[in-house]
Amino acid sequence: MKLRIKFRKQGDLRFIGHLDIMRYFQKLIRRAGIPIRYSEGFNPHQVMSFASPLSVGHLSLGEYCDIDVHEAESSEDMVSRLNAAGVPGLTVTSCRLLPDGTKNAMSVTAAADYRVWFKEGKEPENPGEFWERAAAFARRDSIPYVKHTKKGDRETDLGPLVYEAYFEASIPEHDGGCGMFLKLSQGSSANAKPEQVLDAFYLSEGQEYPALAIQVERVELYADEGTDGEHRFRSLEDYGAEF
Repeated sequence: MKLRIKFRKQGDLRFIGHLDIMRYFQKLIRRAGIPIRYSEGFNPHQVMSFASPLSVGHLSLGEYCDIDVHEAESSEDMVSRLNAAGVPGLTVTSCRLLPDGTKNAMSVTAAADYRVWFKEGKEPENPGEFWERAAAFARRDSIPYVKHTKKGDRETDLGPLVYEAYFEASIPEHDGGCGMFLKLSQGSSANAKPEQVLDAFYLSEGQEYPALAIQVERVELYADEGTDGEHRFRSLEDYGAEF
């Protein structure tokens, strides 16, 4: 049985990196008594894979982990057992059965939804007006940007990688405060980050991006079933069904 687990990453766990989250899930599966399958060979490991890694410091409402198990009673039982064995800040919200032949989450991830807002006490004088300007900037057809990578600087255009951008007057996770919504390309070949869009915006206004003042939260991950340049996004959760 191939299962897709969706989970939230909140609170202080936003400071835990991707490799530690992988190790956490390996232990969580054992503590919860889930009969997971193991690979064959001299060094067997749990058959488990994750979708696009989440940057350290980011919150999330929609992370995914695919596992292969020998058996499972029901979606409700899986969610209950995993949360009972887990820790505060990381909450499993759904567990769905994947049809045979479904590609793993990592290989199909193509886009992600994000929300960004100012942390308490870090807001500019008029945050609403600021985020409206930022969203208008993010909707530009072309956003020249220099990415700083381990292999050196690389010029790119973020414009085609921003699928949606708009001002949000009230964000529940921000106690009703305002911010900005972004849908960005999240594939292995074409990837954009909220920090890059914001950095480009600040540079356009002659300012330095205050990374520690802004909170980023990933909301959902998508595959792209579109053809001929037309996008048709489908959430990774939708590929499975409750059982």
